[in-house]
Amino acid sequence: MEVLLDTNFIISCVLKRIDFVNELAEMGFNVKVPREVLQELKDLKKEEKTSRAERVAIDVAFALLDERKVKKMKIGGRYVDEGLIQKGKKGIHIATLDRGIKREVPNKVVIDAARKSLKVERS
Repeated sequence: MEVLLDTNFIISCVLKRIDFVNELAEMGFNVKVPREVLQELKDLKKEEKTSRAERVAIDVAFALLDERKVKKMKIGGRYVDEGLIQKGKKGIHIATLDRGIKREVPNKVVIDAARKSLKVERS
């Protein structure tokens, strides 16, 4: 099973100190990160409204993704969310916190705030 990571999911996991790459691998997922998401992270880091904590989280995320050798892929489309929704409709799991994506995609991985861990949701 494949899972694609969304920008807000990566940042939130790092801020909450959740080892998302390891947890997803233990759940049996083949973790991939879209190149468009990596670009979004780079752009976010440059923005003035991004907090210092989020900038540090982005740096940690890049280090973690490189260290764990997470595969990169291209999803295509004009917008990252549209590309993730298209892939999700084809049966790929999407790790996201975005309501719009969660509404459109049947298989998703979300953060379980109560247990500070990840869980799979199917609709």
